[in-house]
Formats: sequence, structure tokens, C-alpha cells
Amino acid sequence: MTNILAAAGNDGSNPLEFLTQFGIEWQLLVSQGISFAIVAVALYYFVFKPVIKVSAERQQKIEQGLKDAEEARKNLETAQQTAKSKLDEAAAEAAKVLSEARDSAKRSIAAASEEASAKAAEIRALNASQLEMDKARMKEELKSELSELVAETATKLIGRILTPEQRAALAAEAADELAKTNGKDKE
Repeated sequence: MTNILAAAGNDGSNPLEFLTQFGIEWQLLVSQGISFAIVAVALYYFVFKPVIKVSAERQQKIEQGLKDAEEARKNLETAQQTAKSKLDEAAAEAAKVLSEARDSAKRSIAAASEEASAKAAEIRALNASQLEMDKARMKEELKSELSELVAETATKLIGRILTPEQRAALAAEAADELAKTNGKDKE
């Protein structure tokens, strides 16, 4: 390298003339360097800066999307917990309502059973009293018919033998006796 610099310094003209010895034209190299710098600056301002800006915006959107996704996950967990608690409450309420319905049905059945038993007892009591009344009425009818039969038979038999006064006294005595018998049966 010192030889190259020494050769360039010999004629004292342009220090970059030694490059022409290697086949490089320094004016062309400088113009290409300036062109590259212009293209680099243009690319930086018109391509890289917008790409970096879009990339930054996209990164922000991605980060916001991740934050939103995390928030949505938390909201989903909260909603799931709320739904689970609501379902648990609904199940407990349904069990309570079902239990109350069963208890109510049992009470209704018990009340209906008691009412049916009371009505059956009432019907039995009415039947028993009706039976007693029918029995008493039949006894009265039987006594009445029997008294009439006895009176008729006695009248037929005694009518031939007794006088009309004796018959009247006998009828009065039979009526008194019949009245006494009816009075004892009623007690």
C-alpha cells in the first residue's frame, strides 16, 4: 500500500490517479458512490421508513390483538363461572321446587285420604242410623199388624162368646196394654 501511495505522490498531480493503474476510473467511482448515496437516501425515506412505520403499526395491532384476546379469555372465564353459578342456583331452585311439590302432593293426598275416611265414617253412621230407624219402623209396623191380627182373631173368636159390653171392656183393656207396650219400646 505504501508503494501505491508513493507512486501517486511522485508526479504530484491528482492523488487518485493511481486507481487508473488498476483499471478503476475514479470519476466513475465517485459518481457511482454519489448515485448510491442518493438511491440509499431515497430508499430510506420512501421505502424503509414507510415499511418500518407499517411494521410498527402492525406490531402495535398484534400487541393490541393479544391484549384483547387475553381480556376476552378473562371475560370468557368470568362468563363461564357466572354461567356455572347460575346453573347451580337453577339446579338448587329446581330441587327446592320439586321438593315443595312433592310435599304439597303428599299433604294433598293425606288431606284427601282424611276427607274420604271422614265421609266414609259419616256414610257408615248415616247407614247405621237409617238401619236403626228402618228397624224401629218395621217393629212398629209389625206390632201394629200383629195387634190388628190378634184383635181380629180375638174378635172373631170372642165375638161369638162375649157380650157387646164385655167386648168393649176387652178392647179398651187391649188398647191400654198396647199403649203401655209402645211406650216401653220407645224408651
